[in-house]
Amino acid sequence: MLRRVLTRLFTTAEEAPLLISDHSFVSQVKLYKPKALNSLDLEMISLLEQAIINFHKDPENKACLFLGSGKAFCAGGDIRALYMAKQSEENAYILSEFFKREYIVDYALAKLNQIQICIYDGIVMGGGVGISIHAPIRIATENSVFAMPESGIGFFPDVGGSYFLPRLEGSLGVYLGVTGSRLAGHQLVQTGIATHFVSKDKISALRDALIRDINSNTKLEDIQQIVESFSDKPQEPFTELEDIERCFNGANSVEHIYKKLEEDSTDWAQKKLKRLELLSPLSQKVIFEQVKRGKNLSLEDCFAMEYRLSQQFMAGKEFFEGVRSTIIDKDKSPVWEYKNVFEVPQEAVFRHFEKITPDSPDLDVKIEREELLKRP
Repeated sequence: MLRRVLTRLFTTAEEAPLLISDHSFVSQVKLYKPKALNSLDLEMISLLEQAIINFHKDPENKACLFLGSGKAFCAGGDIRALYMAKQSEENAYILSEFFKREYIVDYALAKLNQIQICIYDGIVMGGGVGISIHAPIRIATENSVFAMPESGIGFFPDVGGSYFLPRLEGSLGVYLGVTGSRLAGHQLVQTGIATHFVSKDKISALRDALIRDINSNTKLEDIQQIVESFSDKPQEPFTELEDIERCFNGANSVEHIYKKLEEDSTDWAQKKLKRLELLSPLSQKVIFEQVKRGKNLSLEDCFAMEYRLSQQFMAGKEFFEGVRSTIIDKDKSPVWEYKNVFEVPQEAVFRHFEKITPDSPDLDVKIEREELLKRP
């Protein structure tokens, strides 16, 4: 059997942000910006674009194994770079270019010819969720930490969040989106964020088994059997779902959620209420509407909606104030546009789902993916 042992590096620098290696019928994709928790910037997105093009042209490649370096799979997008671009007219194009290309990459990975396998050994948030959540095999370890924390920085859970959040069990998607709460370890499997749990000490052996056993005839169920042979089953259900359903199920607005939390005397509810009061009121209401709309949209339409949302937030002040307080000045004291969710007019929420201007281009990820795959 012909075996490919070629290793490709998209850059020869030791600090290459993306390392691709080919092993027989498996390509390994390693995000390699450990000091920045493998956060996505335009350079890494460019490398992912080229990787996708190469995978599309490689008939021998059956699977792509994605993993991170250091403490993270990928902690999200490089929001500092977006903040700095806002301060410079010269770099203002980045505010549209970044999201457009990121969403195209997310969609192209969701439609990958190969079977995508992602190992969440560490932090997976924001943009890291986007490049992996549509993979049929998503593996958590005891180090896994998942969140879509955008409400804390005046943004919204993009990268396809409109699609996957409302398709989680019960009210879990609304809860995760609005509160930005974290899940860890086995909880990722219990909630459907991950498909398997494999202990960290077994990950290396699992990787070796995948490289060794995947061949030209391998199907998804074959890979699932390999992963399951290394997996541990969660022993307990996700008990917090009862609290989430009690306080979030049936809520017809964010204001309704606040009311239900206020009327619930449990410590869980009171802690969640205090957390919500720290987050962007505008983001909370936009996210609630986003998840509501996304439930009935295709993946393609979700990305189109999210691109509009991203450009509205880039044109506003909320996101940049959130980044300033969290990343730049680190004072943890954002001055949000509205004092609380009860002051946010519904017109301001709906406006975020519109184009910036009538002639602003929409994003069609299906067409853009086709154009991407035509590149040499």
